[in-house]
Amino acid sequence: MKQVIVITGATGGIGQLLVNGLQSVERHLVCVGRRESALSDLVERVKCENGLADEHISYQVADMSSSIDVEMAATKIKSSLGRVDLWINNVGVNNHDAMGPSWELESDEWFKEVQLNLFTSYLGSRAAINLMKSQQRGYVVNLGGGGADTPKPFGSAYGAAKAAIVKFTETLNHECIEEKIGIRAFCFNPGFIRNERTEALVKSEVAKKYMPNLEKVMDSGKMSDIGDSLFLLETLLSGKADHLGGHYFSADLFRKQWEEGIQPEACLLRVSR
Repeated sequence: MKQVIVITGATGGIGQLLVNGLQSVERHLVCVGRRESALSDLVERVKCENGLADEHISYQVADMSSSIDVEMAATKIKSSLGRVDLWINNVGVNNHDAMGPSWELESDEWFKEVQLNLFTSYLGSRAAINLMKSQQRGYVVNLGGGGADTPKPFGSAYGAAKAAIVKFTETLNHECIEEKIGIRAFCFNPGFIRNERTEALVKSEVAKKYMPNLEKVMDSGKMSDIGDSLFLLETLLSGKADHLGGHYFSADLFRKQWEEGIQPEACLLRVSR
């Protein structure tokens, strides 16, 4: 039986890199996004480059900020494939209009940033668990990011949303355990990975003004490697990390932590006392 993996926000940024890295003849990837033309192009390219067929990769059109869209996509996936093993909530944005001193931002733009990061993770997680709970096994993975564990000056909406996603994921995992549902939820920070979205962010005037360190990091070449995120996801899929459900990882550090033996308490957001 093929593993079924759902990747939201599949057509841009990290989403495409995850699709490229997780594709396999032993799997079926479902790419989820808002634009059908971009999804179709992505699926056809991946099939052509890797010798795959319709049985290995497909797409569903959905706006992940719409509960109706998300539920319809989940229903179609369940109907056509019967199951899901891993659901990755990758949708997230760095809204350039939500960057700057918090008191100078338009309130609607600030809230939009929170909604497009936090609420999409909630809707995806909700749909995934309702889809998978009859299997009594499966994984939900939410993406954290900058601002989750340290302040993100001039990016307060993004940072607040990512911190909330971390705590939401931990809570979700506890709820699954208490309800005796065999699903585990994880959250991780993929790091600062070069792709068209990060390049656009670095080149933007607002980032040059408020986050000039991003350009320095990109110019240095010392950026995160998508291979570390893929190693983390493969480890979760193996079931060997089930005891760490609800924890938050940095993909940059995970491989070394895993090889040396992860200290669970180091992978939770806690208030120092």
